Amino acid sequence: MAENPELLTAAARLYYLEGLGQTEIASLYAVSRSTVSRMLTSARDRGIVRISVDDYDPRDRELEAQLVERFGLRRAIVVRGLEGDVEANRRAVGYFAAPEAATWLRGARRVGMTGGRTLGALVRALPPSTATPGAQVVQLMGTVAASPGPNEGSELGRTLAGRLSATFHAVNTPALVEDAATRDTFLSHEQIRAVWRMFEGISLAFVGVGSIEDSMFVEHNVLSPDLRAQLRERGAMAEVCGRYIDRAGYEIDLPTCDRVISAELTTLRRIDEVVAVTSGVGRGDAVRAVLNGKLASSLVTDAACARAVLAG
Repeated sequence: MAENPELLTAAARLYYLEGLGQTEIASLYAVSRSTVSRMLTSARDRGIVRISVDDYDPRDRELEAQLVERFGLRRAIVVRGLEGDVEANRRAVGYFAAPEAATWLRGARRVGMTGGRTLGALVRALPPSTATPGAQVVQLMGTVAASPGPNEGSELGRTLAGRLSATFHAVNTPALVEDAATRDTFLSHEQIRAVWRMFEGISLAFVGVGSIEDSMFVEHNVLSPDLRAQLRERGAMAEVCGRYIDRAGYEIDLPTCDRVISAELTTLRRIDEVVAVTSGVGRGDAVRAVLNGKLASSLVTDAACARAVLAG
């Protein structure tokens, strides 16, 4: 009965065109719900049901081309966003950017990684792949929160290393410490110095981009209101690798400069390819500052952020 072509067609019409549920169809034909489920699957397999979807490109190629031309980028991925849902938008950016981003990782022997929420969505969406033998993933900055969450560089680095079957090298320190003396003490440890020496061999890095009002540092209350006020007064536009930059992409001289445990911006500029990953219309000024300062050669973002970047 369940393989009768006429019955399969009838069940498919009732389900797909007339909106009956599987339980209702099962009652109508005196069969179990699981039988109806198998019938619908068989109808699809036999071509009785042919599902078509209008062509849709999740990426905005025009915005990508504009970003590449204006800022001299190596490449850009701009994902059409989901209005109103920040988290869903981040997941969409990660999901639709992951297939191409995965190709960038092929052949990379040493990859740098910071933290970031949109960056986290991208890393988690990457498919497992076989890395270059001896591949390494290196954390570029310490941990922002007291209890590392899923979007910290330590966690994203481990996740990426797992995807690539690579070795992960962690920076086991806070990202922002009390004073310069504490930073120097951390950096004097051989374990940390060994990771720092690895920065020189990084050929590809993925970095998150934060704004003064919205970043992991703000989310975890690492920055005091007074410090945020100072940053605004000094014209800070963005946070990258735990360092705050002005609209031209240069680091702002504040007390935090001597308290950050992360790769310096000069190190980022020496890396062959740095991919900035962020999303949201509120990141336009921040991303523009990063690109103006040549701190990233590629960009992964959503359409709202891309338009904001180009509008400035």
